[in-house]
Amino acid sequence: MIILVAFMLLTGACTSDKQKGSSLFEGSGDIGNPALKGCLYYNPSSKVYTLTGGGTNMWFNNDECFMAWKQISGEFSISATVAFEGEGVNAHRKMGVIIRESLAGDSKYADIAVHGDGLTSLQYRDSTGGETKELIAGNQGFDHLTLERIGKRIIMKVANDEYSDNLAGEIELDLPETCYVGIFICSHEAGVLEKACFSDVQFNPHKHRQEKK
Repeated sequence: MIILVAFMLLTGACTSDKQKGSSLFEGSGDIGNPALKGCLYYNPSSKVYTLTGGGTNMWFNNDECFMAWKQISGEFSISATVAFEGEGVNAHRKMGVIIRESLAGDSKYADIAVHGDGLTSLQYRDSTGGETKELIAGNQGFDHLTLERIGKRIIMKVANDEYSDNLAGEIELDLPETCYVGIFICSHEAGVLEKACFSDVQFNPHKHRQEKK
């Protein structure tokens, strides 16, 4: 028992997986096959989502992470205020907002990833099983993220202390009409779980498009 408790403290192991009250997300789970399973805790009073997740990386041609998601059709934006919990183990741990073609590890995707060392970038895979690519926004650890989809355009907007409409990066990505959209965390260490908090999470579909019911 002592060994098990020590392991849970070392890795930050999940002890709850709860979505209560008016959570915005339809589901949550591991992407790929992380050695340590992640979890989601939602506090309906503060409306803060705490994600705990592992995974070796979100790079090359396969991802391992934990994601809370909702299916959305058409054009939209997702925004969130983000913060890591604790100092972390690997400087390349990452958290952020994301859109995926599917929940498979080699899916097409685009995200705004904030790394443990402050690097913030628009990362994306433009073909199933293809290599991940990146547009860097900066190294100052932005905490307000907005990912927007307009047609095939995927737009990154980042700032500190408040949301910004300033464009920080843009790509074109051919995705299906309905995608998985949400928040994620990756520890970048197979044997480690990391935590991140997401507050003021907002989904904003364009007026001429509707979210999938």
